Amino acid sequence: MKSILFGNGLNIKFNKSEYSNDEILKRGLKFVKTDEKMQKICPPETLNLLDAMFQTVPDIVAGCYDAVAQDCIKELAHFKANYSNKNINNVGQIGIEDYFLVIHLIYSYNRSVNNTDGDYNVDKEKSAQECYRALCLAGIYNLGAINKLYTRYSDKFIEYINSFDEVFTTNYDSNLDSIYFGEVQHIHGKFDELNELYDPNSFRNSLSDDQFASNNLINIRGYEYLHSTALMSYSGINKFKKINNVHNLNKLTIEQIRAVPEGSVMEKDRELAIEAKEAIAKDSSLRFQEYDAYNKFKNLKGDITIVGLSAANDNHIFKQIDNLNIYFYYFSNADKGLATEVLPSSAKLESVEKMWEIL
Repeated sequence: MKSILFGNGLNIKFNKSEYSNDEILKRGLKFVKTDEKMQKICPPETLNLLDAMFQTVPDIVAGCYDAVAQDCIKELAHFKANYSNKNINNVGQIGIEDYFLVIHLIYSYNRSVNNTDGDYNVDKEKSAQECYRALCLAGIYNLGAINKLYTRYSDKFIEYINSFDEVFTTNYDSNLDSIYFGEVQHIHGKFDELNELYDPNSFRNSLSDDQFASNNLINIRGYEYLHSTALMSYSGINKFKKINNVHNLNKLTIEQIRAVPEGSVMEKDRELAIEAKEAIAKDSSLRFQEYDAYNKFKNLKGDITIVGLSAANDNHIFKQIDNLNIYFYYFSNADKGLATEVLPSSAKLESVEKMWEIL
């Protein structure tokens, strides 16, 4: 079986001026400043948050946040190695997903060092992450223009894509869906699929604590993509945890849920999980929303070609393919270096420019 996996490098290839890291952040900032509907989901205060994050980067690199990084030691080490020798003078020079680590460190520091848990508790950290995520998604979505990049694909490239048995992507857009004859597998979710919390008809919201109704959630027409399944985080491990948590919940039995030790889970969450399992027992078609594409990716066999993907934030993906014949196309020497750290020695590495020369 032959499979291919595309990352954001694909979009940059076909419109670098619009979909580079810097341009995505600039566009997201502009939308938050000027779009009143956007501001209902991502308040203008998010701009202050991004500025605070940017100003914090030098202190993180200097080691000021090391003491509160017990749960992200590897990610912090990578962050410091990546930015310690760079002259950083604008927000766009920091990777958009790296800022999620900055948020986590800021909130962790204030909880443990400054003892300001009320203003920096876990729920407020989550809220800050969601606001920043909305800014990023707005920048990527680009009023829907992102979904038109496939019109720039050459016939030869389209033919190349359709030579694969399976097509996977970490992108949220529908470009590959528009030209591939089969079903494209979106490992990190997609813009046109609502997250179950924002879907009033989801199984999750059929439970007694209906999150959509109880939190007065709304989906503004044209902005539904901000509440999509698009997954963002500062590390591949973090993404894997989010994906795996729901997968495990779908597999757990009522007996296993009841056996979870007291204190390790809130009682209301245990009761809700049991309620869900009882509903599933009556109707086996019910389940919590999963990232099915990732589970399918883990079970691949044969050959995998990887294009436009960095090992920096998606190491969880690279760890699933050790048993495959890997063909990795790298963008830069730095990209190549990261890949050699996480891919098996049998992987074949080649410059992506060589691929584009023939496509």
